[in-house]
Amino acid sequence: MNEHTSRTVAPNMFCRSCASPLVQATGWQQESDDVWGVILWCPECGFEQAAILDRSQLLYLSMAIEEGFAWMLEALAEFNAVSPATGDLAFVDRAQTDRINPAPR
Repeated sequence: MNEHTSRTVAPNMFCRSCASPLVQATGWQQESDDVWGVILWCPECGFEQAAILDRSQLLYLSMAIEEGFAWMLEALAEFNAVSPATGDLAFVDRAQTDRINPAPR
């Protein structure tokens, strides 16, 4: 990342089972005006937990997800810069413009 680029740093989230920082929200459903139900899932140990979040907690989770996605895109771009023969910059471009469909679970 460019040293002059400003980024809001999201708080870290960790799996309650294995302490992995890779926790993901796999389902979101609005329960009422200010409350959301989410399913949190850890890709490392498979731990899954339902959670009910208020607006501030949802913002916290959303920031953490966006931060992780931004780091992933940066890593892909760096990988492509180091090894353009094996990387696919078009993949990074598609990811940045929401043109990648999620894999089925």
